[in-house]
Amino acid sequence: MHALLLICQLLGQAPAVEIVDFDGEPTIVRETPAGDERLVYLRLSGPADEPLADLVLHTPGAERPLVDLPPGGAMDTIWLPANTEAAQASLSSAGEVIWQGELALPPIDADSTRIPASETVTVDQLQPLMLRGANYLPRLTPWPGLWREADREVFQRELAVIQDLLVNTLRTFYFFDTEGGLVTDDGLMTPTLIGRIDALLDEADAHGMKVMICLGGSLPPLTDHDTFRRFMRTGVEPFRYDGRVLMWDLINEPGGNEGPLASPELAEWIGVMYPELEAMAPDHMLTVGLAWQFDQLWEIGVKPPVGQFHNYSGAVAVQPEGEPPVRNVAEDLRDISEFIDHRPLIIGEFGYSTMPTDDRPDASEQCQLEIYEGVLLGAEAAGIEGVYNWIVFDFVPDWMGAGEQHYGVIRTDGSLKPSGVMLRETYRRWRDRVRAPWE
Repeated sequence: MHALLLICQLLGQAPAVEIVDFDGEPTIVRETPAGDERLVYLRLSGPADEPLADLVLHTPGAERPLVDLPPGGAMDTIWLPANTEAAQASLSSAGEVIWQGELALPPIDADSTRIPASETVTVDQLQPLMLRGANYLPRLTPWPGLWREADREVFQRELAVIQDLLVNTLRTFYFFDTEGGLVTDDGLMTPTLIGRIDALLDEADAHGMKVMICLGGSLPPLTDHDTFRRFMRTGVEPFRYDGRVLMWDLINEPGGNEGPLASPELAEWIGVMYPELEAMAPDHMLTVGLAWQFDQLWEIGVKPPVGQFHNYSGAVAVQPEGEPPVRNVAEDLRDISEFIDHRPLIIGEFGYSTMPTDDRPDASEQCQLEIYEGVLLGAEAAGIEGVYNWIVFDFVPDWMGAGEQHYGVIRTDGSLKPSGVMLRETYRRWRDRVRAPWE
């Protein structure tokens, strides 16, 4: 018997690996080039007073590095061929076997979620003004109600409205939401949550839209890397071969106005998680939703293939002829494009509220329209790859305050604001110029 396993048994703390059956929740099956695979949740137990690192789970024909185990244990996941009923397995730590046994899998239920495989969009396929985007949260159940309460019927109804704006890509968010019961305390998305994500992707595909998913809509503590690793595994790996996903956005506006170097913990988190995301999604495009600080991201050593900039500056579209130099969107975008070595560039968010508040006393539908004119015409003049407005709908509940509730281009009665009319007509013009490969 291996020495580490013997020691643990003598101490009464022998590691163990057990299958977790989420009773009543769907089995997750993904298509792969090598055949169907099922997602298997594991409960790993270990010594109560020390962590275990360098863990690898060995199954016939495969090895799965696992996330480090905190004292006492945690959950993790593996992928096995879908027809597997039982598998002999062993768990090693730093090369020493610490557990071995059989994993007996429950049958795949009739209501399993089957995630399709399809060709992904590549950077080389992006063209100027190709991405006619919108940020999406449901109008009745926004953040974090997107996954807690919205369902396929909601997605179908709301995406039909968005399609009428000639949108061909959405940006939406994952939330580290343990309170809603859809994410475990140690970071794993439940099968129910993965099924709801699949439903949104399915409806987006049916309405001619690809989806950019931002992983970091909300996060566990930045120093807790392992919990986010588990979150990424269950949020990204099921869609490893899924072309309905346009790209992955690692984190939304890291550091806000202070940028990715706002704290050592944030900079380290980005530097650790970005390469792990690259490894999990090698066939998808990646980006980071910056407020504007590309220089800080480059300093960390993270250079995504798609640059993303959130524009809330209120600058004019282009330099007015015959005027002294003024801040304008087109020049900002050209400067960014040059700095990032002319990678594809998108505006991941832009917009303005139409509800006056103490913070935004000038908010109005006219002011919002002027912002839209500046960004859309400036993006067109700069020839970037596309934009995503913030956001489609005004929200019915008082969500994050009245100002945030009224950023939409569609009023609560379903009518278009002037900015919505301009967005639709601009997207019509862009569509006539270039169509995406999926259109």
